[in-house]
Amino acid sequence: MTQTAQLPDPEKIQQGAQKLHEACKMLDALNVLLDEAIAQVEAENRRSPLYRYRLERAKKLLDARSEKQNV
Repeated sequence: MTQTAQLPDPEKIQQGAQKLHEACKMLDALNVLLDEAIAQVEAENRRSPLYRYRLERAKKLLDARSEKQNV
């Protein structure tokens, strides 16, 4: 009545592990590409006049706030 668990075929385990290894390699490569794309977009944003305006405005707000706290 009790069934014994059959061990999987070692060859199939090896094939599955190989496929998983290849998938991980592909994901790592895609992550590198995404990181590069993000870096390019961030660099483009930093060159934007709107970004520069917002950055200067944020600095002024922080400076004004710190001056109020020091007084």
